[in-house]
Amino acid sequence: MTSKNTKIKLTQSVVQSALSNRGQAAIYRDTEVSGFQLRVAARSATYYLDYKPTGRRPDGRQHASKSIKIGTVQSHSVAEARAEAARLKAEVTAGGDPAADRKAAKVAKAQKIARATTMAEAAEAYITTLTGSERHITTERGALRNGIQEMQAEAMSPEDVTPQDVMRMLDLHKGRACAVHRLGALSRFFDDLLAREVVLQNPCTRVSKRQRPKPPQPRTRHYNAAEMRSLWLCDGMSDAQLRFLRAMMLLPLRFNEACELVGSEVEPENGRLVLPSKRTKNGDAFALPVPDQAMGLLDVTGSQDDPRVFPLAAPGKKFTSWTSLKNKVRKGSGLEDFNFHDLRRTFFTVLAEHGIGEPTVVDALLNHRQSSTRSGVIAAYNHATLWPQKVRVMEAWAGLVFSAVETGSWEAEANIVPLRRLEKT
Repeated sequence: MTSKNTKIKLTQSVVQSALSNRGQAAIYRDTEVSGFQLRVAARSATYYLDYKPTGRRPDGRQHASKSIKIGTVQSHSVAEARAEAARLKAEVTAGGDPAADRKAAKVAKAQKIARATTMAEAAEAYITTLTGSERHITTERGALRNGIQEMQAEAMSPEDVTPQDVMRMLDLHKGRACAVHRLGALSRFFDDLLAREVVLQNPCTRVSKRQRPKPPQPRTRHYNAAEMRSLWLCDGMSDAQLRFLRAMMLLPLRFNEACELVGSEVEPENGRLVLPSKRTKNGDAFALPVPDQAMGLLDVTGSQDDPRVFPLAAPGKKFTSWTSLKNKVRKGSGLEDFNFHDLRRTFFTVLAEHGIGEPTVVDALLNHRQSSTRSGVIAAYNHATLWPQKVRVMEAWAGLVFSAVETGSWEAEANIVPLRRLEKT
């Protein structure tokens, strides 16, 4: 919206008239003091002074025009604001730059506060502002805290952290994915400090490209039929742990989505489970068809103390023993390189190898938002739920898994279970 621009001697009556007519943004330029003006918007009315610093810039060009806030109609009368404008103009005439001086004073104040604040304290304050899924916040918090600890910078002022401190931390994790995570978390933390003018620079961005950690190579591990059989028959696990492992083999959920699954999220009568947006990695609510073979593994009754389908931790406590459970699966199955996430890759890979399901459908079952099959123009125009196709793929996948368990091979790929529950959305 363009602003109404009026040149007039500013008086209290002019101000009152301007406040009574706020239908359009307006600027009232004073005829008494050049550059002095009142800017009126729907919810604000503020005095400013426009000026151009004297002299020239180092490259010989004139300085650009600047604007400095004087105050509001509540904090200053017209006479007080005009007097302050005249004082500032005198300062400019004498070679000063009030806007630059004010910014420098603000930065100096922020830096003084920053020097009295340690990295550990600043990080904890920043952590309270993080948004996103619980998993994202947990990962970001851990990467930031660990990065600061490994730099031995807990007691340092943020302003004193150097690129060398960052590189010393990175040197501890060469070739490991955690180096990428720590650098990213630290850089975002310093970007926040930079935006709030607590620091003058982000030391992470001054680490040369050559010295920055490279993203790890994409994992390609997926399991063959014999390995799936070994996993299904895994020894040394509790009932809840074994049910959880088998459910993960049949349902392509992320680990944290499955381990915190509660009975109210499972709909046996509809043959599906539904996760609310706050429980998914991408923040989108997600519905997944559940074949009968998998539904039998889900204890939807839970208990009064713990409503979770898989009570892997004590009632009221979140499950955090991922490494312990992974190692137990490795020992009980004989697969020394087992990782839960590789089950999702197995799901996609085996279905693709047997020509079951369109990539768009299989990708949707993984609840990927940014995959090439679901981004760009496709994401903008295609909002189909693909439920019938999803049901068919999930039934087919259950058939493949049970073939692997019974025979050690994917012999059942042609025996696709008939399409069911197509009316469910």
